[in-house]
Amino acid sequence: MSEARLRPSQQAVVAYTGGRMGVSAVPGSGKTFTLSHLAAALVERLADAGLSGDQEVLIVTFTNPAVNSFRNRIAKLVQQERGLFPYVGYRVRTLHGLAHDIVRMRPGLVGLADDFEIVDERTTATLIRELAERWVRDNAERLVTYVDLPLAQEESQLRNLILHHGVDLVQSIAQEIIKLGKDHRWEPAELHAQLDAAPVDLPLARIGVEIYESYQRSLAYQGAVDFDDLVRLAMEALDTDPAFLSRLQERWPYILEDEAQDSSKLQNDMLRLLSAGRNWVRVGDPNQAIYTTFTTADANFLRQFLREQGVVAQPLQESGRSAPAIIALANELMRWATQDPLVAHLHAAFYWQSIRPTEPGDPQPNPSDGLIYIDWEPDKNVTPDAEIERVVRSLEKWLPDHQDWTVAVLVPENNRGFKLAEVLRQRGIPHEELLRSTPATRDAAAKLQIVLDFLAEPTNSRALARLFELWWDVALAPSLHNPIEKEEIDPADQALAFREPIVRTLQKAKAIEDFLWPTGERDWLGEVGDILEPEAISALAGFRTQAQFWLRARSLPIDQLVLTLSQTLFDQQADLALAYRIALVLRGIAQMNPTYRLPQLSQELRSIALNQRRFLGLEDATTGYEPRPGVVTVATMHAAKGLEWDRVYLMAVNNYSFPAALPGDSYISEKWFVRDNLNLQAEAHHQAVLAMQGDPTTYVEGEASQAARVEYATERLRLLYVGITRARRDLIITWNMGRYWEQGRQNGPAQALIALSHAWRQDIKT
Repeated sequence: MSEARLRPSQQAVVAYTGGRMGVSAVPGSGKTFTLSHLAAALVERLADAGLSGDQEVLIVTFTNPAVNSFRNRIAKLVQQERGLFPYVGYRVRTLHGLAHDIVRMRPGLVGLADDFEIVDERTTATLIRELAERWVRDNAERLVTYVDLPLAQEESQLRNLILHHGVDLVQSIAQEIIKLGKDHRWEPAELHAQLDAAPVDLPLARIGVEIYESYQRSLAYQGAVDFDDLVRLAMEALDTDPAFLSRLQERWPYILEDEAQDSSKLQNDMLRLLSAGRNWVRVGDPNQAIYTTFTTADANFLRQFLREQGVVAQPLQESGRSAPAIIALANELMRWATQDPLVAHLHAAFYWQSIRPTEPGDPQPNPSDGLIYIDWEPDKNVTPDAEIERVVRSLEKWLPDHQDWTVAVLVPENNRGFKLAEVLRQRGIPHEELLRSTPATRDAAAKLQIVLDFLAEPTNSRALARLFELWWDVALAPSLHNPIEKEEIDPADQALAFREPIVRTLQKAKAIEDFLWPTGERDWLGEVGDILEPEAISALAGFRTQAQFWLRARSLPIDQLVLTLSQTLFDQQADLALAYRIALVLRGIAQMNPTYRLPQLSQELRSIALNQRRFLGLEDATTGYEPRPGVVTVATMHAAKGLEWDRVYLMAVNNYSFPAALPGDSYISEKWFVRDNLNLQAEAHHQAVLAMQGDPTTYVEGEASQAARVEYATERLRLLYVGITRARRDLIITWNMGRYWEQGRQNGPAQALIALSHAWRQDIKT
């Protein structure tokens, strides 16, 4: 695309030459398009200046798919429109990717070995879960005070309730405190000392800190760090060595930040430090901040930046995506939320910036016609099954005459999407799911990733040990059953006998090549014969044969390699089909990124295993999902961010999925068995903050829970705004009573739905 197609507001952004600039961009305003053009212009500026070849424009974005998209967009612009080499003069990273680059440059600055290991989020979640289980077993009585006692009138009922539900509760508290501690760079010992010094007891924060301590000890024992440690340690490295910081500031003279509404405190601090207050461009939409309640993201960092002295504000308010009627509805949601006295407590939900249709002659004119239908009538209830039936019937009637349109059904959460997709499948309606990957997909990807990790670094003893655990589970454990005698040998007993000693021995192995490729003179198996039992040596010999086979296959193209691995890892047709789809995705990534080798491709596979990448097939390989005309996309509203369709259905817009923090609303974070509707995560967070501020006596139980309700309600309003602004021409909004309506726990329509319905009906009359 030529720069001549930039509208005036976009040209003002691309004309940037230096300083601090804040770009608040409404949905459909061409944010990614504009930022890519700006990056390409700055790459050309560096090339023309003849500065150091090491200097780069640094672009920081939110997700790995966005990294791929930006990298390829910029490559085309610098090559096709500026005649420069692609993939040179700029670096695109997520925050964690950037932190990893920094720590890898100087690991010794933060006390890490050169070969330090990074544990992924799957491992992190498993470890915290195990620590929570152990804590509940040893400390169940400490949770009694938070249980709604009428639900458990006898002591045995109370203990069973805690043991059954307490682990989830403690895990959520621990994750909150660990996340909080790392974002503020608070060590567990520091938090513990503040809690010990407090004149009042802060029991929920103490639970989280105790697990935080155990968690960090476990990581240290493994010589590993997690993703959040990377950011914390990168900041420590920059603080420790001013000369190192100065070199990085020179290397990255321009810093562009995408999706700045999702910045965390650490991201904000790191980019402020690296930019040295000079050339820093922050681009985002505060009204699309939809991750604040389950990450450390905080849209206030972008809002504050836009108001800072010396920051040039360049808003992008024109959007050619949607028909005027849909734009008006999105603006009405924002007006209602920020002005209606009924929801005065939600008035800070939006950053006031209305969406404007594009001017005549714009390269992206708005669709001229649009249909809105809000399927709500007072005193008329709709069950969840009836809502799905209404949507499916509408699609059956509409699709045959609109095969050239794209269409999506957007749901608040994945389970609702799974149920809808099943009905579409039964009715023969073509569709594809843009939902969280299923457990089967993640499991298949995780197994393949373990093998790729090993093939990428075959002399890494930890990777070899993980590979053995996988081989044990896939190849050996099933054979521990004796069908002839009709008696089973407990695999757990066998594991206690020699599985764990093997794993520990492999983790400590030094000469891995002597195990994998023994010679007559050197065979590692012979050296450990005095340490391990004969059964263990036999198992290791079988494992070595399999590992050698995988190593011989490593030179194959990535798709052929994955298919080869899958033949030895899976025997179920469903798993083999998933492996085929994964192979196509990785082939697409490899084609779009010619420099990628096994380490990078293994990282891409990890993002599938951890649910970070939408998983549809080849279409989603690197450049993002492209809706297909005549095929229904089923997606969550979170997953739909950044996408658009001609026709959009928004489902389940009730006061559970979209509460307004009004009486009668209910919240996913408030568990039914916890007394007084407390949000224990929020209470623990608040207790820890007050302890670190040295003001623990101001803690009042319940205040944090109420504040969390308001925060959650504001985020859900922004999620509804995101859903509305995905539609180009048609928008249909529906609701349901919730799955517990038969038990008397009936949800009502969202307050926002009622307000939008009144405005929509008034527009129809006028």
